[in-house]
Amino acid sequence: MRDPCTVLQSIPGFSKARVISRLSAGPTNDSYELEQGSERFVLRVDKAEAARLGLDRGAEKEVCELLASEGLGFAPLWFDTKGGIYLRRFLPGKTWTHRDLHRVENLARLARLLRRLHDLPLVGKPFEPLQAASRYAKQLGTVEAAQIFAELAHRHSQIEDVPPALCHNDLVCGNILEGRELMLIDWEYAGTGDPFFDLAVVVQHHGLGAGLARHLLGAYLGKAAGETEIRRLAAQCRFYESLLKLWCLRTGS
Repeated sequence: MRDPCTVLQSIPGFSKARVISRLSAGPTNDSYELEQGSERFVLRVDKAEAARLGLDRGAEKEVCELLASEGLGFAPLWFDTKGGIYLRRFLPGKTWTHRDLHRVENLARLARLLRRLHDLPLVGKPFEPLQAASRYAKQLGTVEAAQIFAELAHRHSQIEDVPPALCHNDLVCGNILEGRELMLIDWEYAGTGDPFFDLAVVVQHHGLGAGLARHLLGAYLGKAAGETEIRRLAAQCRFYESLLKLWCLRTGS
């Protein structure tokens, strides 16, 4: 683990910033809340796993800059893509919980935000979950991992190709922030892909039942979902279920 105070010495204008707390300690990075004067910031420092898991910080930077230009996030203040150091302004607010995603009014708000995201220009790079899963399985090198990947690959084959959109691709509740307005954070897996994958993460990861899934889908589409859309979401949910199994096995989470 790299010392954040040492890292700050390499960022112009932030050598005297004070580390208030560690916000998170994930498999790919550590994040810290900073204070400088009357302002607060977030510093993210990569671990070696970020590279091993195939994260592309250059593509993430491109996405973050577009989001800032569209009012969907703050522009990076410092982004060392090779060194794995990212500094941005602190976004005050409360991250959502599973319970928040089981409220129909919140699902409608999230659906509207996703429509804005998915209508943005295509930047970054293609999100290739099957390719990432293959990497995880090979790194694990176990029979269990191979079996999960085989299941995952089969489920992926049942998903039809659709025009890509810019997607978040990691829409777990902890990446949804309730502040002055609803915002998404942590864009390290963002890229172009199937927008229904974003919807599937919301549904499958948080155990939304059929009724809530249809409500989210209808709010996203702006009309009652048809059988084609329902099948498409169900296929992505099955795929994400297998992907999550492999991810948890790979990261030990």
